[in-house]
Amino acid sequence: MRRKGIHKREAKSAPARELPLWLRRLDRVKVEVKGTQFPRTAEEGFRQCAALSATALRWLEDSIREAQPQASEEQLETERRRLLARLSAAEGRWLAKWRKERVRYFRR
Repeated sequence: MRRKGIHKREAKSAPARELPLWLRRLDRVKVEVKGTQFPRTAEEGFRQCAALSATALRWLEDSIREAQPQASEEQLETERRRLLARLSAAEGRWLAKWRKERVRYFRR
């Protein structure tokens, strides 16, 4: 069935463009997951998560200190809180978008 103005080849490729990027590149995702070493226990996973979080916070604080070398500890803390609030808001937007896509592609 041809719609007016759309060639047969274009009609077939339209659904592929609507798929999320990660689903179109599922082969790459599979290779990446295969190469990942997951923790053996929940406790080990929790320790790894805590270590990564502590490292990320230290890097954040270090980058703020480098950007504002004359700032007081109070000003540095205010800037850290401001940046974490922005990251939290961005994550909230990403989650809202993901939920819409999840419903769209997985009907959940």
